[in-house]
Amino acid sequence: MIGAVSICIRCPHSHHHHHRQYWLNRFLPGLSLTQAPYTFTMSQATAAHDFVEANKKYFDEHADKFEEEHPRARELALMTVDKMRERYPALFDKDRTEVMDFACGTGLISQALRPHVKSVVGVDISQVSVDFYNKAAADLGFASQLKAVRADLRGEPGELDGAKFDLVTCCAAFHHIEAIDAITRTLAFFLKPGGALLVTDIRAAPDGAELFPPTHHHMVPHRRGLTEATMRAAFAGAGLVDVELRDAYTLGIIPGAPETVWFLVRGVKPVAA
Repeated sequence: MIGAVSICIRCPHSHHHHHRQYWLNRFLPGLSLTQAPYTFTMSQATAAHDFVEANKKYFDEHADKFEEEHPRARELALMTVDKMRERYPALFDKDRTEVMDFACGTGLISQALRPHVKSVVGVDISQVSVDFYNKAAADLGFASQLKAVRADLRGEPGELDGAKFDLVTCCAAFHHIEAIDAITRTLAFFLKPGGALLVTDIRAAPDGAELFPPTHHHMVPHRRGLTEATMRAAFAGAGLVDVELRDAYTLGIIPGAPETVWFLVRGVKPVAA
């Protein structure tokens, strides 16, 4: 994590005043150089960009053409669920397993899960994606098993009508989420005792290279992927046990982007003594 790095903008009456005000507006809208002092921290600059809103806006605008723009997304969904079932078959019972598919998007993971579980509740911040998900489920005749809701979960009592789940899944979304530790705690909150959290995402490259093109930087805080240490720390911090992380497959989901290694990580909510 980057610490609090001070950036000082001096001499508001110099001939560079307008240039400095322009860059200040880029990071901290509403703050004027006529306000002293002219020092702010890198954490403030980072906070000035709202990744949640950027993702909501993007997926609201692109939900209806998601598969056209990400032609391997359905393949990724099927591969992901196959890998989950291969490694953790006991988690999937078509008569009993109740699932939350977090950051469900238009429902590709939920559709791949459906034949192997009792029911799936999809959760997403994009209303357009949720509407697309529910329409697709109805058109396919799966509305009794698949249902999506728009929600910005906090892990608080009463959310999702108090529902708890045997399994929570999240595919290809953690790299979009700035606060990894916080979202992992939230997802763990919705697990039944003994339930499991399964997350698939992109492993950080050994050389630390950026794995996402500049066109996606405004909505991807983890542009270099996620390290095993980051994920293990997040799962442990959420109180999950029996944490396992292994590589799942190699795939490039964004056209033109390099092939990347995807991992699957599992953590279990302890059963109360």
